[in-house]
Amino acid sequence: MGWQTNRILETIGTATGGTQSINFNLEAIEALMVTLQADVADGIRPPNSTTGGTGPTDFTSTSYGTIATASTGRLGCTIFNSGPGTLHVTLGTATASTSVFTARLSAGDYYEVPFNYTGLIGGIFATAGTAEVTQLS
Repeated sequence: MGWQTNRILETIGTATGGTQSINFNLEAIEALMVTLQADVADGIRPPNSTTGGTGPTDFTSTSYGTIATASTGRLGCTIFNSGPGTLHVTLGTATASTSVFTARLSAGDYYEVPFNYTGLIGGIFATAGTAEVTQLS
């Protein structure tokens, strides 16, 4: 803890007769702050409200393609398979295929990308199809 925190604890300690519970609470708060800082460094952001977005846009590729580029401003992304083909979606840099994927969407299926995921979203249709993609920011 910094010298300012220690000074505050010394002052409170003389007023209350002890600092044990205050020290415990400050340690828990400091541990939470370290976790939050690590999450932010990993690209995970605290919950925010959204009023913007892009889409829907169509994704129709029968070879691997980018559904949504990585974006630190993205709060969420939805994918609706409105066509007849099966869509294979991959989160991250791995190339999606019909055997390597994060989610498989049949006709009429809806998928919400995990909240605050800001990385690359790729996909491939096994046969001709169309998906509606909406990004929230």
